[in-house]
Amino acid sequence: MILAEKCGGRGELVRAIEEWINGLLEEASGLRVEAREGVDGWIIIAPDEELVETIIRLQARIDPISSGKPPYTARVKDISGSRIVVEYPSPNGITVRRVLSTSAFAASLGYSGDKPLEFLENVGVLEGTPVSLSARMPSLVQLELLAEQVMRGLDRVMILNAAIGEVDKSVDIFRDQIAHHDHLTLLSHMLYLRLGARLDKLVNRLRQKLPRGVIIKPLPWSQVSEFLESGSLQVGEILKHIGFGEVWAGWDSNPRPPPPPPETVSGRRHSL
Repeated sequence: MILAEKCGGRGELVRAIEEWINGLLEEASGLRVEAREGVDGWIIIAPDEELVETIIRLQARIDPISSGKPPYTARVKDISGSRIVVEYPSPNGITVRRVLSTSAFAASLGYSGDKPLEFLENVGVLEGTPVSLSARMPSLVQLELLAEQVMRGLDRVMILNAAIGEVDKSVDIFRDQIAHHDHLTLLSHMLYLRLGARLDKLVNRLRQKLPRGVIIKPLPWSQVSEFLESGSLQVGEILKHIGFGEVWAGWDSNPRPPPPPPETVSGRRHSL
């Protein structure tokens, strides 16, 4: 199977993914896998077994396995000006590239202002991050991830080019500062800070603990809050669309986000 994952210059991540998958498989079967970089740097896992696919999908919010049908998990190769360039591997290993409209993509996430690039960057659509696409627009999974950011109303940290084990160790060290974490894919993660924790301080400490080559991007909640207060971000309909129903009716007129959904015991939460 081909993963919509690249090592971003950290070749040791191929080995880390292999060891991590095999560690999970030891608990379920005697099966072992091998990981390697394929054409254009996409990571390949063999053998392609249903059990392996299931285990991988259970660990990530965005399905990291290449598929021939939507939603597609893509990586943002470039985001600037009026366009977003994304790429993802087809099941046969060919890289597919798409150029998307920044304003149209932002509008599909509920943004109606005149700063779509700034909005997207502040909700975690950055160079190197994963996005879930359907018909060249954000999928239901992507809408859900945005809705959860808004509902929590917390500062966030995006971590790229890091293995799940590396991030989990950091979460354990800084648990007094981290309220929740999501493994978006096997190499992309989002941390939510506790109220009162300092974003700049945590970012600096993460940079000291995580290996060189890991990308750490602070995402202050204040920026998203400004979009909400100005009315340029309207998420009430999105919240209802992804399954929160009439509880959220009239939310757009409320300047404060509704309460977050119940936390799970781990950093994983799966699609509704």
